[in-house]
Amino acid sequence: MVLFMVTSTGMSGSYASAQNNSSNMTSATSGSDLDSKMEQLESSNDPTDIATLAYTYGFPLVAAIRTADFATSPDIPPAPGRGPFNTISNFRDFPNASFTDIVRPNVDTLYSVAYFDLSKEPLVLKVPMISDRYYSIQFIDAYSNNFQYVGTRNNDTKGGTYFITGPNWDGIVPSGMKQIKAPTDSGLFAVRVLVKGPDDVNNVHSIQDQFNLSPFSVNSNSSAIIVGGSNSNASEDIPVAPDPALIPTTGIKLYDEISKDMADNTPPQSDSAILVKFKTIGVGLDLKPSHIADDNVKRALEKGITNGEQLIDEKVQNLGTIINGWSISSMNIGNFGTDYLLRAAVAKFGLFANSPQEAVYPTTFKDSQGQNLTGINNYVIHFDKGQLPPVKGFWSLTMYNNKSYLADNPINRYSIGGLTPGLKNNTDGSLDIYIQLDNPGKNKESNWLPAPAGDFSLNMRLYIPEKVVLKGNYQYPPITRTVISHNMPVF
Repeated sequence: MVLFMVTSTGMSGSYASAQNNSSNMTSATSGSDLDSKMEQLESSNDPTDIATLAYTYGFPLVAAIRTADFATSPDIPPAPGRGPFNTISNFRDFPNASFTDIVRPNVDTLYSVAYFDLSKEPLVLKVPMISDRYYSIQFIDAYSNNFQYVGTRNNDTKGGTYFITGPNWDGIVPSGMKQIKAPTDSGLFAVRVLVKGPDDVNNVHSIQDQFNLSPFSVNSNSSAIIVGGSNSNASEDIPVAPDPALIPTTGIKLYDEISKDMADNTPPQSDSAILVKFKTIGVGLDLKPSHIADDNVKRALEKGITNGEQLIDEKVQNLGTIINGWSISSMNIGNFGTDYLLRAAVAKFGLFANSPQEAVYPTTFKDSQGQNLTGINNYVIHFDKGQLPPVKGFWSLTMYNNKSYLADNPINRYSIGGLTPGLKNNTDGSLDIYIQLDNPGKNKESNWLPAPAGDFSLNMRLYIPEKVVLKGNYQYPPITRTVISHNMPVF
């Protein structure tokens, strides 16, 4: 699964990379064991257990706010995905094998990103008509929950004007606008627009340029088109880089950060019970537990960081199920509710995940025999007639090398799928995709996904998946080794 994360390196699919690292690890903890651990923590009154729960609860909130502060800081060099609050930033470049800003880049869509601050007033977002291609706008709150989607899946193809309000705004929605009420004042939205190929990039740029975001006061008092806002993160200190690995290194002052972030972004009502527990160790809206805690509580807070990190890492290794070698992630991703551990695990290795209803991202590093995928071998993925990935949008299969970057190849093809021009079915209506280093020949080249010489991995992307996928009933085809195409040297 490739997830969306705007960090110092851009948009990261770091969870998929993490799965590569964890694929050779054996976890002694099962998903049910982790559920039992969380139940025990939530029922316990022990300070260390409460601190562990508070760390797990606050991890995604801190990750999201740090990411926003970093991306909007005027002290950070400009880059795609960065800029002042309430400003749309576009990713313009179509990645190729020389693109190494991020791991596991998406070659299906180009992104546009805006971090919002609704504490002062609503925003007005104007969306153009987009009827000739897939697009989506994913709205994410400060706790990393997806609270709204606009786009192809919801039949939002004619465009429109959206009135984005904070949780405490109380007023009349202007005529002709559709309200989107955010659960928190802080958050972001991410736009994805389908690119039909390298020659289509300029068309997507034109679409990106038609998105328009402005504060309500500006929009209502002026007829001028103003893109973006002037707000920025004018902190005296350069923000901490939004690297999840840095969160536990903060020490017990992290609990002060969690408390402040909760004060700025009111927690959901469903969290009321555990918030009462947090107060018993000094964690709460605008509290500073590192200042007021006694020695016993301080030790509990320190131990809570260690225990919380271990718990989150164990969850990462138990995020999905395996179907024919493909790792399929939880169907609750992006819509976490009170599953605080799942939310934290996703935040650590792929903040701002798409909800499965919008897209799922099966990932594999193994063939049907459980062996690492490698360019030494030739492989085929066979789809029986009528068994292509069931989607209302489109599907694709992307190749990554052993560093999780796009693999250089002689035909500059990095993915293949339902929208690939010239893809040929077999005479019986089935479809074979050839995955190998060498060109399979003129008759098969249309269905060739070039592989690198070394180890590699694959991501399947299913946009607007059908119910059979969401229910876990679709059988992803295995990657079958056919012949050895290269001989390893003998030493």
